[in-house]
Amino acid sequence: MDPDENGEDDSLVDQDLDTDVDAETLYVDDDADEDQDEFEDDAELEDLQIDLEQDSEIVDDIDTDVLIIGSQPVDVRLDTEVDQDDELDQDVDVNDDTGGSGGQAIAVDADQRPEVDHRLDVDIEVSRGPDGTIVVEIDIDEEDDIEIESDLDVDVDDDDEDSIDAAINQDTESDDNIDVDVEIRDDLDAEVDVDIASLVATLVAGIVELEDADDITRLGVELDEAATIDSDVDVIVDLSEIIA
Repeated sequence: MDPDENGEDDSLVDQDLDTDVDAETLYVDDDADEDQDEFEDDAELEDLQIDLEQDSEIVDDIDTDVLIIGSQPVDVRLDTEVDQDDELDQDVDVNDDTGGSGGQAIAVDADQRPEVDHRLDVDIEVSRGPDGTIVVEIDIDEEDDIEIESDLDVDVDDDDEDSIDAAINQDTESDDNIDVDVEIRDDLDAEVDVDIASLVATLVAGIVELEDADDITRLGVELDEAATIDSDVDVIVDLSEIIA
């Protein structure tokens, strides 16, 4: 149904909203991006060069659109609460216990643990106020918890010959809970449509490379982690069939 064909007006108000907000608006755009916390370290031991790189990315974003369709006066009350708790923990430890003779035994131990927990509650109530005005109450409550742990240990010991032992332990966890409740009171002929697109994802990648040159051995370790919560909430309240 195209409300413009019936001479009615669509109302849409845009407003940007920062993290942890309780406000009455008709548009919420909340971005909390921690784009790539990157750690790089080069350690050069005798006959051994170690290149370490950790690249972690956290994206935590919610966008909300509210559209009211109708030509009569409407009291819209939007209460939005966004609680974002994002934590990034990177740790690197390099130990050299060689005496400078013989071979080198290299042990690489890495742990990558991105965890994402997302909860979104949307409550909508349409009613008629004491003065006859239509009242639309919208409560949006989002809680996001994102944590990335990236630990890297490199141990170099004496041995009869050169060797490398690499272990990369990867553990991801994600949880996405969405609840929508709509109530239309006073026998009002209203229609409410709630469309939610939620992306909750984690990504891990680890690479260990060893290169032997004539006079030096190069060890390269690269750890990549990403954790994302990206939610789009679209609310459409159609009041065009209500007779004033």
